[in-house]
Amino acid sequence: MERRVLSESEFEKSIQLSQYAFQYIVKKEDLPKRYEMMKRQEIWGEFENEELISKLHIHSLEISIENQRFPMGGIAGVATWPEHRRKGSVTRLLQQALLRMKENGQSISLLHPFNIQFYRRFGWELTASVNKYTLNKSDFVRYEDVPGTISRLTEKDGNDLLNTVYEGWFRKYNHLLVRSDYWWNNHVFTEGFNRILFKDENGEPKGYLCCKVADKLMDVQEFVYVNEDARRALWNFICQHDSMVDKVKIIAPSNDQLPFLLNNPRIHQEHYPYFMARIVDVESFLKQYPFKNVEGSLTLSITDEKAEWNNGTFTIDANGITRESETVADALAMDVQTLAAALLGSQKPQFLFSCGKIKGNQKDVERFEEIITNKPAAFLDFF
Repeated sequence: MERRVLSESEFEKSIQLSQYAFQYIVKKEDLPKRYEMMKRQEIWGEFENEELISKLHIHSLEISIENQRFPMGGIAGVATWPEHRRKGSVTRLLQQALLRMKENGQSISLLHPFNIQFYRRFGWELTASVNKYTLNKSDFVRYEDVPGTISRLTEKDGNDLLNTVYEGWFRKYNHLLVRSDYWWNNHVFTEGFNRILFKDENGEPKGYLCCKVADKLMDVQEFVYVNEDARRALWNFICQHDSMVDKVKIIAPSNDQLPFLLNNPRIHQEHYPYFMARIVDVESFLKQYPFKNVEGSLTLSITDEKAEWNNGTFTIDANGITRESETVADALAMDVQTLAAALLGSQKPQFLFSCGKIKGNQKDVERFEEIITNKPAAFLDFF
């Protein structure tokens, strides 16, 4: 067995495996674009006699936590030919990916799981969910018009205005992806989706939709706004399609309150567990993390079955993070998955303590909750 990064000449092998594993076809005319996208990724494969038997992709990206950017390794395209499954190949590749991301300074990793339980075994934890709504035409009840304008942008207009809205919106959340112009054009606005921008009466961008209309359905992948006027203006834009569509589907962060604001909140709703996160390097991540109002000291004892370098005891105080050489008896104890859920704002420490995922005393749990983020986690992208 050999594990290594694929060369560009081996990209075709990777695509063939992806097409089989994920059951799609890449059109011949789309191959050049796909190859260019793959050049931006680090693709690790396991080979047997020069035959590619399994592979995974690492995207070099960033996420935001308390408006601070963290280098992130995005795991995608994990696949094995069926005749080579259940032989430990993916386990070995994931272990290799953890080592590689640590070397790259990517202290945290995200992925979209085919099976949540499977990736929990390797230290990832569910951290971001979405709400999926399906509305009927009868739910289209407009608000009074608000001052401002709606415009339809093209790729030639650039994404600066949209990114201004997006980054203003994501100050309310943790966990969201930092988007480059390339990412906007190739991963957000894919074929058939429209860029709908709302500007207020002063000409300032305050909201946008990423949406597509086809077959009597309006598909809203992103409904992003920084104030109530923007929300109402974009909702009114959706309602203007009442002669064109029978249904609207909207994807929103898990704390979204759209149903409450409808005349009939009894729409079809699905709460969908979406993305998982894993702290790759606990010490590095803690040193980057924006702890707040730290008084005195608090010690955490972390266990990690798949990345032994993370096993240890870490003290947080006003001077920063210290890795202790010995165990501390009264430390708050948790595994690496629980630590990620708490520090990303996915779950509150009090809840994690009450269900037994954090061990320690109540007072230290309260202090832990006070010094970490109180913003919820959200994620809308896909890779």
